[in-house]
Amino acid sequence: MPVAHEFKAFASSSNILLVTKVLTISSIGIFAGTSLNYNLVVMPSLRKFASASSLAVWAEMSLIARPLQMTTTVLSALGGLILFSKTANPYYLYSSILMISLIPYSRLLLLPINNKLLEIRKRGGDDRPVEELLIRWDALHFGRTVIGYGALVLMLYGALRGPSGRAGGVLLK
Repeated sequence: MPVAHEFKAFASSSNILLVTKVLTISSIGIFAGTSLNYNLVVMPSLRKFASASSLAVWAEMSLIARPLQMTTTVLSALGGLILFSKTANPYYLYSSILMISLIPYSRLLLLPINNKLLEIRKRGGDDRPVEELLIRWDALHFGRTVIGYGALVLMLYGALRGPSGRAGGVLLK
């Protein structure tokens, strides 16, 4: 009996809303942080090596990062939509729209470059276009970083503004 009572208390709508906020903000933060790491650490580091080495490391890191980036994108977009549906706070919706926009952005702008780089790695040979493609990929990836941080700012602002987006809210309320 006490366990059921404790579960009911935890499963109250305000606690579920709090957990949804924490998970959504965390997933956007993880997305934005890993994106920024690529732009500020990974890509500048790769430019210090030969094209073949840079391509090999980029390809492996890209394959490892893809599930994390996709999971955090989907979690944060869904979380923001759930928060918007429960609170009508428009900042949650705006944040979700930005996170959702990452999917077509990535497919249209980054995927073609990814495919070219992976094809060069697969067949070997001419490394000349690798450096140019990695530089272009980095520049376009910075757009993902900006979108991720924009979504994070909107989500945090919405959480600070309160349930309906009006002033006077509290992050954990």
